[in-house]
Amino acid sequence: TFEKQYQYLWEFSVTLVLAICPSPCFVTSSVTKMVRTMAMLVAVAAVVTADVYDMSFPKYISGCPNGCAEWTAAANSNYTQAAIDALWVESSAQSAAASSCAMPAASAGDHECDCADKDEIITDSFAGPWCVCKEPSAVGPFAAYCTPPQKTPEQINLQVASPEVAVVGFVTYEDELPSEPPMAKFAKADGTGTPTTPQGVSHKYTVGNRTWILSFVKFPALEPRTDYSYSVKSGSTDCAWSDTFTFRSGYTTGITRIATYGDMGHSHYNNMGNMKADCQAGRIDAIVHMGDHAYNVGMANGARGDAYMNAFQPVLSECLWMPVIGNHESSDGDHFNRYLNITWGEIYGNEPVVHSTATSALGHLLTKGTMYAAGIHGPTPTMNSRYVSSDMGLIHMVGLDLNNLDPDQVAWLEQDLANAEANRDAVPWIMVTSHFPIHHTGLTANANASAEYYMSLEPEEFAKTGHDFKPCDVPGCKTVMEQAQDWQAILHPIFVKYGVDIYNAGHVHSYESMYPMCGDGKACQTDFNSPKGPVHITEGNGGVPGVPGKNSVTSCSTATNPWCRKSGTGGAYARITAWNYTHLTYDHVENPTGNVSDSWTIVQPHHGAFNESDHTFL
Repeated sequence: TFEKQYQYLWEFSVTLVLAICPSPCFVTSSVTKMVRTMAMLVAVAAVVTADVYDMSFPKYISGCPNGCAEWTAAANSNYTQAAIDALWVESSAQSAAASSCAMPAASAGDHECDCADKDEIITDSFAGPWCVCKEPSAVGPFAAYCTPPQKTPEQINLQVASPEVAVVGFVTYEDELPSEPPMAKFAKADGTGTPTTPQGVSHKYTVGNRTWILSFVKFPALEPRTDYSYSVKSGSTDCAWSDTFTFRSGYTTGITRIATYGDMGHSHYNNMGNMKADCQAGRIDAIVHMGDHAYNVGMANGARGDAYMNAFQPVLSECLWMPVIGNHESSDGDHFNRYLNITWGEIYGNEPVVHSTATSALGHLLTKGTMYAAGIHGPTPTMNSRYVSSDMGLIHMVGLDLNNLDPDQVAWLEQDLANAEANRDAVPWIMVTSHFPIHHTGLTANANASAEYYMSLEPEEFAKTGHDFKPCDVPGCKTVMEQAQDWQAILHPIFVKYGVDIYNAGHVHSYESMYPMCGDGKACQTDFNSPKGPVHITEGNGGVPGVPGKNSVTSCSTATNPWCRKSGTGGAYARITAWNYTHLTYDHVENPTGNVSDSWTIVQPHHGAFNESDHTFL
């Protein structure tokens, strides 16, 4: 396509510029400006306009007595046709849905909060696919949710394990665990090589009258930057094969592209459509979701999590991802234990025994997938899914759980970063992520607010942007700033010791980029040339429930917060591009328009430990 040709031309140009430029010029303003200008040109050329997309589910079973009405002729005494048409983003998708169950995109998340089970406004698709009822009685039902088919794979997603390994996870609905393992049909997309049928592992999970079979299959020995095709099924002999999907494998060298964000549900103005287009066009090769998935995974007897993962399937079946735990996952059951995976049956040969204490079906799907992927195959295996790491090209990615920053996790982080530091010649950039920011203007402005409230679910009930705070009004109350300083006291010395380039987080439903930080709320400098400390970023609104379709980016540098560079509102995500050893570009992408509304480039000619004398330690 023209877009790809333009992108390849840009990559050749910037690589040529950096190749012919002598090493000292990497930190000069002229080269930095050239890289930023080229990045903005590509960003303009690569604009896409896509939020969440309309989806139909022809195999789902209608909950209406007489079946589903045609979406283009579904008016009844409760819904006008104009109102039904307005639920859809694309009229062509509405027509193609015919009388199938569906999740129209324009209404997704319109009336939602993440405060409780909510199914009285069915047009939100809160609990999954639904339809308008055909020939309803005078008293209804006028619309009804649909039931998923038995023994049919759905919620298909690919998790990053290592540059050479990916793990596909999926769900089927079956009464009992199949006696045979799940399997895949796997081959290179171009038809070369020998097709294989790898087998995996399945687990049964039951809540009330619902049973999920969660299956995982490993794709090992992947060649770099190669397109592979696959389909999957459970171990049941009469289970249907899924559709065939194609994905691009990871890699160990060359220009590296990932998307990052936190906090996303199945909402109209989320980033799913943009990331699908980005992955297909080669603008990203992997996705890091920094906590808070679905809003909330266990609601509606687990159907909320199912709806979210089905909506995400068109992206995650084709693009590798790395999920990170957030407070919504931690609080949706047995505190951080719901995201644990540490003691279950034998996996894939010599791997450890693991199990899960997750309390929702999606919790199990995410935790087990992460455990089998980066938890086992990452550079420093954790044997769990609370905190993991993985390499993608030139970037070492770390996901932490700040819901409970316990000694074991801190010791693992030290070891992982020591291993990453020893591998810096091959993987120069280190990015640590978690759900919670440890520097943010909201924390400074609300320093004496309650930390317990800040980390709970309650302040996010109606937080379409930013975050809510409450005073510390009980004896012994821990403040937001005390909590942030506790995190800083533990993490900042480690970041300095190993030269962590970026700390990236979500939770606060907004965007904030900061200059390199030297500890205790102090900036090392007001540019990104040869940073003397880690660059902190909050990208915390991938598309929360009810986020409006409007965005803004403004300067946030003040006398109180001179370290803050830019802040933004509205649904968005980041495209991070590591061009080579020295240059990394961060693009802030708005969900509704696909526009890049902020872009900046880090120039770091010498990766490694920062100078401790430049830093203040708590």
